[in-house]
Amino acid sequence: MASFTRAQGPHLPTDYMRSIEQIDPQIIARTLDEGAGTEHIELLDVLYELMERQLYPHKDELDDDEHTEVAWALEDGAYAVTRIRHDSPLYRALFQRFDGNGRALTDALAPAIIDELSSDLYVLAPSEVLTQQLAAILE
Repeated sequence: MASFTRAQGPHLPTDYMRSIEQIDPQIIARTLDEGAGTEHIELLDVLYELMERQLYPHKDELDDDEHTEVAWALEDGAYAVTRIRHDSPLYRALFQRFDGNGRALTDALAPAIIDELSSDLYVLAPSEVLTQQLAAILE
């Protein structure tokens, strides 16, 4: 799919830290530039859904003006996206902490989504910020 860099930090056990992957900002920029023609269409879908949740957290349906706002916010590029793979020890620990309730997990890390295709968790936050949030949740 995309290139990732690993998060670094002392707040979580090493095997959990290896589970946190910040998406390369260049991949995000290229994916957005390419739009619907990108080879990273799954990432494009994730980016749009994350930004929708960031800008309109309590809305299920957006109108045309709101969709335009989402596109503009994505083009600004002033954000970071971090992924936690569904097969990682951290993902399993989080699901256990939230008793298997994916909605409660994404609400705790909002804006966050669980991708329908990959089942990976994506969070609109830099890996350092996410690491701090996760350490507080898992204490």
